[in-house]
Amino acid sequence: MNIFVKFFAAALLLLVTGCTHQEQPQGSIMPTGNHYERAMQLCERNRYAEAELILKEGELAAEASDNRLELQKCRETRFLVARILNAATQQREFEMLHDHEKTANIAQFITLAKELLHHTYEQEKIAELQHQYEKQATNRRHYQLLAYLFGILLLAILMVLVILYFNRRRIEQFNSILDLNAQTIEQAQQRIEVLSQESEAHDKEINRLNDKITSARRSTNERLGRGKEVFDLITAGGKLPPSADDENSLIEYYSVSHYATFHQWTTGYDHLTARLYTYLILQDMGKQDDDIAQILCVSPSAVRSIKSRVKARKK
Repeated sequence: MNIFVKFFAAALLLLVTGCTHQEQPQGSIMPTGNHYERAMQLCERNRYAEAELILKEGELAAEASDNRLELQKCRETRFLVARILNAATQQREFEMLHDHEKTANIAQFITLAKELLHHTYEQEKIAELQHQYEKQATNRRHYQLLAYLFGILLLAILMVLVILYFNRRRIEQFNSILDLNAQTIEQAQQRIEVLSQESEAHDKEINRLNDKITSARRSTNERLGRGKEVFDLITAGGKLPPSADDENSLIEYYSVSHYATFHQWTTGYDHLTARLYTYLILQDMGKQDDDIAQILCVSPSAVRSIKSRVKARKK
């Protein structure tokens, strides 16, 4: 009889432990239900009959809500509680019959069953605490990631604003120089006209004014004029001069004369080279790939390569 009780207790332990610790699908861990908690609290006070009723209510509630995990937990626990109650009844019967050996075996079984019940409950609480900790850790990582991404976004916005500010300042300074040169040239020409109409000779002052006009035009041409000349040359059907300075002058001119379009390129692409900017300029001028190949004096395959490089650098 003693061996039978030990074997039955071991089998019962394996059965309940195996069912309780089945691998649950990811994301299916449910918080411990109220019925199960109340029943286990009653078991802690040795009120197993009341616990069995509570677990039965828990089964009905779990079936109604289709909570399979809670249903399985209540059934397994109620099965063990019922075994404890049944064993307690048998123990009293054997005590009345003064069968001390069977009474001792039943008492040993009840002790093992109660320990199993307590162990299962402790494992449930540990699993729930572990789940809560993992959930909090996951939420904390999410918050940290969001804060990191928000910081990067804020930094990127600040960088864009700084670039726009300095680019706008550069263009304003550039335009002010052009306006000043144009004003200087206009005033000098008006003064020359006035001096030319006077009877007295003002050759020295006229020469000085002509030098001033030449200097102002040279300053303008260095910044914008050459780019405008290259642009007009291409518009008229010519080819891009092979000089890198001429290509850079075209890009500089286009960055001022078509600021909005050029700004879209600077913000919409990463690290464009001069040749890639030139391709975008020619494309914006309405030139087809075959026309661009002729303007750049390259083969159509080279233009296709430039085109693919432009696409690759689009943000």
